Amino acid sequence: MDITKTQLNINHLKMICTIAKSETVKEAAESLFITQPALTNRIREAERRLNTSLFVRRGRKLIISNAGKRLLHSAKKILEELGRAEYDIARLSDGVEQVLRIGLPHYASFKWLPAVTSYFAKELPNIELEITAAAAKRPLNALFNGDVDIAMISSSQQKLSLDENLYESSFLLQDELMACLSKDHKKAERDHLVAEDFIDETYITNSTIPEKDREYELFFQPENVLPRKVLQVGFNEAILELTKVNLGVTIMSKHLVSPYLENGMIRTVPLGEQGLKIYWHLVYLKQGKIAKPAKVLTTILKQYANES
Repeated sequence: MDITKTQLNINHLKMICTIAKSETVKEAAESLFITQPALTNRIREAERRLNTSLFVRRGRKLIISNAGKRLLHSAKKILEELGRAEYDIARLSDGVEQVLRIGLPHYASFKWLPAVTSYFAKELPNIELEITAAAAKRPLNALFNGDVDIAMISSSQQKLSLDENLYESSFLLQDELMACLSKDHKKAERDHLVAEDFIDETYITNSTIPEKDREYELFFQPENVLPRKVLQVGFNEAILELTKVNLGVTIMSKHLVSPYLENGMIRTVPLGEQGLKIYWHLVYLKQGKIAKPAKVLTTILKQYANES
């Protein structure tokens, strides 16, 4: 396929993304700073170029067709990548030689972030760090697609099994998944909890989608157990606030939850008699411009882990 012969331009891609998230045609036109007739003409032009319908009109609402959904999927990716490219180019013109994107899962600890940011600002000022959740669900895909340059990954194994032709990895530290309960919870004084102890609980989590090497796969699934109710909350601090007042229980890594234990309102209890260990790694593509700062980042994180 010759990409120089594409039928649509950036305005068409912005149009379909805007319409998809707007309630009415009027709202979409206002968001694009054009009139409703101009928007209608732009839709007709795109449909004429593609020889297919992208929308079906129902009253004041445009309903996206299957062809429109396919275009929307690609339009979002193209506009996101264009936005990143424009940002990187703007930073390069300001003297930044490299923007280093670090992808973190939503359950990662950020205690190390000030130390890393300060070091890079002082010792590697031409590299700008960007922390993103773009790799939270599928970190290796995010690396391969260029969404992030470095991904922090937790695993049940101390040594990752990766395609060594593509990826480089560095082991950072051993951690442990812990049950987190209010000090007033009836199970807070147990020496350990098993999966069955969660059957009658409200379980608070930041994702209802089971993730690899996390509590569902390592703790609940082997015993074919699920909590009575699952409450999804998008922020770790909010999860712990609800846990603190005994509205539910959660599971977090020891490194993540440790700063919240100082006032004694939350208690941690091991999972199983032996505890449930996890291991943190940095993973990145085998590229020269990534390898050097990745090794610096690994050194700082290991040092921080040993001191904390």
